[in-house]
Amino acid sequence: MKSTIRLSLIASAIFLNACSLPVSVDADCAWTKPIKFSDATKIWLTDRIPWPEPLRDDLIKIARHNEKFETFCG
Repeated sequence: MKSTIRLSLIASAIFLNACSLPVSVDADCAWTKPIKFSDATKIWLTDRIPWPEPLRDDLIKIARHNEKFETFCG
């Protein structure tokens, strides 16, 4: 019983300290960059229409990443 209470107090202290740390957009922007395609890749993509579903899903993820980068870091 004592070890359970002790463990709960330690876990609570860790979570409370982690939530109180300041969040910096600059720190997040330091390690990420927008994803840009080379001209050869753009030509390859235009030659392969319609795109397979996995490729389309990945391109959507890249577009969302670039939009978030532009919003927060651009």
